[in-house]
Amino acid sequence: MNKLRIILVLFLGIFLLMGCTKWQEPEFKAEDWVPPEGTKPGQFFTINSKNVIGKHINGTPPDSLTDYRDKYYRYIRAVVVSSDEGGNYYKSMVVQDSTGGVELELDMTGLYNFYPVGQKIVIVCNGLDKKGNGLVIGDYHNLPQMGWIYQKTQVGRVNSLFIDNYIIKDGLPSQKNLPKPLTNNEIDFSGDNDINKLVRLEGVTFRENAIGKPFAYNDFITEWKVNVPGTTELITIRTSNYAKFRNIIIEDKTYNLTGILTVYVSGSRRTYQLMIRTKDDIEIDNPKPNEFLEFNFTENPLEKGWSTQSVLGNTGWIYRLGSQSMLHLGNNQTTMDDWFISPVINYPDLTNGYLTFEHQLSVLNGKYDAYQIYYTTSTSTTFNINDWKPLGTLSSFPASFEWSNRFPLSSIKSNTFRIAFRYNASNPDIETYLWNIRNVAIRNK
Repeated sequence: MNKLRIILVLFLGIFLLMGCTKWQEPEFKAEDWVPPEGTKPGQFFTINSKNVIGKHINGTPPDSLTDYRDKYYRYIRAVVVSSDEGGNYYKSMVVQDSTGGVELELDMTGLYNFYPVGQKIVIVCNGLDKKGNGLVIGDYHNLPQMGWIYQKTQVGRVNSLFIDNYIIKDGLPSQKNLPKPLTNNEIDFSGDNDINKLVRLEGVTFRENAIGKPFAYNDFITEWKVNVPGTTELITIRTSNYAKFRNIIIEDKTYNLTGILTVYVSGSRRTYQLMIRTKDDIEIDNPKPNEFLEFNFTENPLEKGWSTQSVLGNTGWIYRLGSQSMLHLGNNQTTMDDWFISPVINYPDLTNGYLTFEHQLSVLNGKYDAYQIYYTTSTSTTFNINDWKPLGTLSSFPASFEWSNRFPLSSIKSNTFRIAFRYNASNPDIETYLWNIRNVAIRNK
């Protein structure tokens, strides 16, 4: 019995000793690329050279990077500077070396998972073989591109099954690998030397027609122009309707914008464009503290502090995951009074602050008074309709998602308040229709 106890104590001691061993996160390693034995210095190209971008003459068909009869492979060493994570790039990736940048056309989505920003790569330039397969260099309206040949005169996407034949990862990704972004006075706006390079436009302002509008609409690509200090060149901010940051509203403020400089040439007209990668590339210059609040409904807001209250009727507000929105369907000739209520909001600048929200309505009967916005300074969890006051009048009724008119907060006398969307159909003889809300924001003028 004593022996059994001794064995149990020893086992327990060993178990506790092992359990107290501190777990260490494994160290990930990736070997730096080593050129094959016998590789000569002349086998390395730079992007902005007569062998690559300089090899292609605008207006001619795409050119092979090397001759298939050449017994040597050629290589380009570069670093990934673009990202398709934000939805503004699609099946393409921009890489840059010390001399220039080029856009790789690749038939694959989610490239940022495999080639994140800061990943060094080696491009294998093995030229066209007798069947015409291999990398070519060309352009799209003067924007340098690299990929497979398409319809004899264009650069097309490399099939995803063959990407590894042309791109080799070189070590682990790191922000330290990135080139320093060119700023306003450093960018060459007289030619193509800085096209497909990482840039940062500092202190820019959007033109008046963009103020209060989103970076892009849901149905089409949007192009807004900005004034850039240090140059008279108007730069176009080109944003896809698939960009995840498209709903950010442009304000009458000064911005710092980071992204990839591109160009579009049509005839004698040359337009420089900035391709923003993710929302982190959009920075308001010297913002005031707490001047921006946003609630999006990518997750159910009823699990994030929002609530509903049904005073009349049995329809109510519901969350729709597919559209990531709160929806009230309305009803056929039924009295209803349903509230969708925010959590408590703390906002310091009521003088300049305003509420806006992205919404969609079906107003088939021409009656608009059922859609109302209220506020209260009461923080009580017990709903009392007498605590609530109108914040303003809704004057935008879009059939597809758009941002509402602004509701100034200056009438609110406390920096702590809540807002509510009230679906108030008080006349049972009038049929009412849906109201869909998916983003709510409080901003400063």
